Amino acid sequence: MVTCPSFIIATLASRATVALIGSMPKNRTGARLSDKKSLHVLIAPDKFKGTLTSDAAARAIEKGLRRAWPGVKTTRLSLTDGGEGFMELLVRQTGGRTLALRTVDARLRPCRAQWGILGNKTTAVIGLTSASGLAQLSLDLRNPEETSNLGTGRILALAAREGFREILVGLGGSATTEGGISLATAIGYRFLDATGNDIPLFGCGLSQLAKIIPPPALPKAKFIVATDVDNPLFGAKGAAYQFAPQKGADAAMVKRLDAGLRNLAKIVKRDLGKDLAHEPGAGAAGGCGYGLMAFFNARRENGFQLVRRLLKLDSLVRGHDLVVTGEGCFDRTSLLGKAPLQLGQLAHELKRPVWAFCGRTDLKQSPFDFLAALSTKDNPGPSPESLTPAQHAERLERLAFAVAQTHVV
Repeated sequence: MVTCPSFIIATLASRATVALIGSMPKNRTGARLSDKKSLHVLIAPDKFKGTLTSDAAARAIEKGLRRAWPGVKTTRLSLTDGGEGFMELLVRQTGGRTLALRTVDARLRPCRAQWGILGNKTTAVIGLTSASGLAQLSLDLRNPEETSNLGTGRILALAAREGFREILVGLGGSATTEGGISLATAIGYRFLDATGNDIPLFGCGLSQLAKIIPPPALPKAKFIVATDVDNPLFGAKGAAYQFAPQKGADAAMVKRLDAGLRNLAKIVKRDLGKDLAHEPGAGAAGGCGYGLMAFFNARRENGFQLVRRLLKLDSLVRGHDLVVTGEGCFDRTSLLGKAPLQLGQLAHELKRPVWAFCGRTDLKQSPFDFLAALSTKDNPGPSPESLTPAQHAERLERLAFAVAQTHVV
């Protein structure tokens, strides 16, 4: 990847701060790109968390580029690595279809959730966020000791009964920290306490677990877990310590949840003979990665690489002269394998330049050919909460316009 030490601050007409990191790349495709009408641009940002969906961000960037470069040819792609938008992207890009199901949310309230069938008609795709997502819960309902993935488990069970050969499960954005036990009950597992009673299927129930009774037979479908998270099930980098605070847990609750996850791993190892707590991705979605591997025999696959394979991203990137990606915040965690970084790495492998736009960055060096941000630590700009989604989209459009108007590929 390119690292560019130069760091320049510019200003939009709206007085929003724009940080520009890195010099512009030289043309790598061999095409004459001075005429922007001949330029083909792939626009594939991730979500701008809390402000814009990946599709809304892509549309804003596209609008800015087209204002600066009239006649430019663009392709929009909503980037995801297993979290929000995973199911929708795969269904849309493969020509599949979306289905709705009545189930329950993370607080067991009735809800309607969606799942999909890919264009090959043999693969089902389910996103954890649809039924069990944190975004569906108001702040006062967010408590990982009292949330469940049962609603998603019912969708998994339905897809298995329908006879799909392969079931893809996108993890990310969950409201839970219960190790996936509620997913497993939907296919017949029982989780008992020392007196032989069923434990609560929430994070608070994990410490009570004393015995696991598996179902007589497991579904015949092949399950694949899609996530960019490599964290183990428990410990300092595990599901509780790394992710439970953002789901409503305080320090004392985090300790209890981590102890419960350790107990779950111990009982699974004893009763099922599986030692998977330290497998990459076990800590994804509050331990659902672990639960799917332990109870469904699922195989974990990097979410971006799964999308790359199914959507033939290599061919798509080769068909464009410039790749534009982005996300809400580029910081050190973005360098740990998030989807925009992986797309940038792929583009560089295929000798295509990469631009990235973001709402904020703390980086002093860019992993892309060019990184433009609306705010930095030293120049924070307005708080995200003070702006509407339309205002966020307008600022991103202006950023794309300003960069494209003053720089060349």
